[in-house]
Amino acid sequence: MIWSLFFVLLVFSTLSVQGELKCPAVDGADPVYIPHEDCTKFYECFNGVPILLECPDGMYFNPSKNVCDWPWRAGCQNSN
Repeated sequence: MIWSLFFVLLVFSTLSVQGELKCPAVDGADPVYIPHEDCTKFYECFNGVPILLECPDGMYFNPSKNVCDWPWRAGCQNSN
């Protein structure tokens, strides 16, 4: 029962995220990253599906370098 609930929540959260984000349907040679509204999070596209990832404590996602970086270098202005 717990696994069924987990699966339903996972599918629902993936579908709700997919409606807002556009990942390429097929992965290319380089990974595609999409910033999240929370500077400590970002999405990595995997076969058309955005996967939510989080930077280590104290780090922000830097969209110009596609890495977790120090907040003052990341250039993010909107962290929740």
